Amino acid sequence: MLIYFPQLHEELIAEKVEGALLFDPGVDRAQTEDVLVFRPENLPVEPEMCRRMIADFISYGESLGKMLKMLSMPTSNQKDQFGERTSAIENELNALIRDTPAEKKSDTDRVQNQVVLALVYAYEEKHLELAEIEHKLNDKWSGFGTSLGLDDEDIADQQARALGGLFSNAPVQTGSRVVLPWQKVLEGFAALLPENSALVTSDVDAVSFWRDLELDFYEKEGVLPEKATVVRDKAWKLLGLSSAPEEKPWLDREFLVALAVPETE
Repeated sequence: MLIYFPQLHEELIAEKVEGALLFDPGVDRAQTEDVLVFRPENLPVEPEMCRRMIADFISYGESLGKMLKMLSMPTSNQKDQFGERTSAIENELNALIRDTPAEKKSDTDRVQNQVVLALVYAYEEKHLELAEIEHKLNDKWSGFGTSLGLDDEDIADQQARALGGLFSNAPVQTGSRVVLPWQKVLEGFAALLPENSALVTSDVDAVSFWRDLELDFYEKEGVLPEKATVVRDKAWKLLGLSSAPEEKPWLDREFLVALAVPETE
């Protein structure tokens, strides 16, 4: 089974691959004809509660800001999955987790990872929502400015004032490209995906990170429709950790990751 990584929305996929699936963290979204969705049958949090948790976190700006800060924080051996221990977002998250029945420690770990992936889903939703708002505002201001006889510089100033603080809690962007919290996605995938899963990516940040780690990339057939460049390693190594954390045994699993597009020199 081939899963897109780290995107959870079709609109963010740079290069679609035949047969690859989008991961559904439990929001029970509708299938599309272009890209099918995979949701594990044994996710611990039911879709209704999962959607409610997303709504709770994005219902007010301060929580959203902390959520985005938490998601953009890289995993390390010193910090847990939720970043700083004193953060308000972690307290809210743990409260929700405590309210979710769990029979054993591994169930709690799975709940945590599912919730984080659901927050990544919300993170992407916010990016897509704000991009649409920005597009509509740009169109409106362009037409409005032209009707008033404003030049391009004046129109740009008006647009900036209109947008104001709208994007203060927006996902991080580099140019027109949204920077996805791929490390959080990989950690969640390691906990929740079946063992027969492989990943396909065109994420520049993740691949550059692995190149910097000098992981072994090689050519392999049978993963994508054509021969592809792949990397295979333990999840904790792909995350840049020095060892597998004792409290996160699921990171000791191995992933095969295929690059969706040919590399350019």
